Amino acid sequence: MLIVLFILLVNCFFILVSCSENKDITLPDYSGFVNDYTGTISKEWLDKTEIQVRNVEQETKCEIGVAVINSLNGNSIEDYAVKLFEKWGIGKENENNGVLLLVSMKEKELRIEVGYGLEGVVTDIEAGNIINAIIVPRFREENYEAGIYNGVIAISNEINSEYGRELSSYSSDYASVTKVSFSETKAFENMMVSIVVGANVLPWLILGLIIGIPVIRFNIRKRKCPNCKKLKLKIWQKILEKPTFISSGRTEETRLCSFCGFSDVNIKIIPPLQKYKSGGGGSSSHSWSSFSSSGGSHGSSSGGFGGGSSGGGGASGRW
Repeated sequence: MLIVLFILLVNCFFILVSCSENKDITLPDYSGFVNDYTGTISKEWLDKTEIQVRNVEQETKCEIGVAVINSLNGNSIEDYAVKLFEKWGIGKENENNGVLLLVSMKEKELRIEVGYGLEGVVTDIEAGNIINAIIVPRFREENYEAGIYNGVIAISNEINSEYGRELSSYSSDYASVTKVSFSETKAFENMMVSIVVGANVLPWLILGLIIGIPVIRFNIRKRKCPNCKKLKLKIWQKILEKPTFISSGRTEETRLCSFCGFSDVNIKIIPPLQKYKSGGGGSSSHSWSSFSSSGGSHGSSSGGFGGGSSGGGGASGRW
């Protein structure tokens, strides 16, 4: 009886918290892929990050949006990120292949929100690792420019790796890093610790299991050796032929098990590049179109989002 009463009280608590946080959100308009509404990021770093995002969009059709805002105005960063993602329409409409990096300076919170089409590429675990290992250390040193740029590079490299593209280089702070890569076993241990700590909150525990188990299973399947069944499979990709707007490309994927020595090589087809009309207003002969914005963003004056939707996946953090 006491357990039932406790669960009811917990549910009531979260309902009250949810209601208290359900405040009106005034969402800014975008003027580029990368938007700073606070004046924190210099034009040099904004342009540098914008170029990186444009290259990813042109080569893979995936879209990365960046928003640096002053405050969440009492809203949770998760709720704000979903609503901003939907308003901007990050990702292509029929593919939902977008990612949003949201940074709120007043609350010192950030989030990587992922569209449906990229949830298997930028998983919740990988998004959390990018935040904790790449972005937050720079933010704690008040090096916001390098933090955002390297965060975008890390997201780009997850996408580039999936599409068989060459990986991008980090800024000098991370010159020795080639890709954010973490052991699935360690990730699973971290997840279990989080579950134990929050086990007294039943609704969040159930939600964590529903979301976490498929993510863990996906990563296990990807790294599981088909021969010995150990999680020792390493994967390399090499571009044999880059795709163009009129022809497909090819990538060579090599797999090697460090436990039993199993190896194989597969050739995968990369679909031709495509030109899209973007939802940012108007169209262009390029793979992005002109933005229009009434907000005071420092972003570039060109680029475009294609009307994608959020998948609800991703991760949040603080610095």
